[in-house]
Amino acid sequence: MKPLALVALVFGAAIGQVTVAPLFPVDGAVPELVLLSLCLVAAFSGPVPVMVLTPLAAVMHGMLADRDAGLLLIAYLPVLPLGALLEDGPLPLGHAARTYLVLAGAGVLARSVLAIGAMLGGAPALFGPLLVDVLLPGLFLDVLLLTICYLPLRLAGLEGGSFRLQRGRYFAYR
Repeated sequence: MKPLALVALVFGAAIGQVTVAPLFPVDGAVPELVLLSLCLVAAFSGPVPVMVLTPLAAVMHGMLADRDAGLLLIAYLPVLPLGALLEDGPLPLGHAARTYLVLAGAGVLARSVLAIGAMLGGAPALFGPLLVDVLLPGLFLDVLLLTICYLPLRLAGLEGGSFRLQRGRYFAYR
């Protein structure tokens, strides 16, 4: 039942990304609902569901938005490596701080990848407006939506998990 709920969450986020998110732009940025859902799944369900859901989310979002699914996959991939780096890093960060930093870093990287893809497709390469009009407002929107989603989940009693895989043999994960 839980895997179906996670797929429904990501599918709902992809639908919301295409239908609802463009209605609430801040400058040139809209909230990345798919990335937010992947970060929440990583924070509360662990890395294995995110490894399965990331390609599905990219394909769903790509098909719904008529965008290249490969570019979206590259944009969404940094969620788990950033979480694992922050968890293994020298600073002792709590679960909330790791989740916020993962979403902030992955959001900036995702918007940068999508902007570079647009620039390679013929859009003008204006890095100043990209930073001021897209990256910073997008970071603000992502952190605001994460706060709206993360706090009720923690107050409801959900415990956060680890961002990294356990070391084991190939067949250790069943």
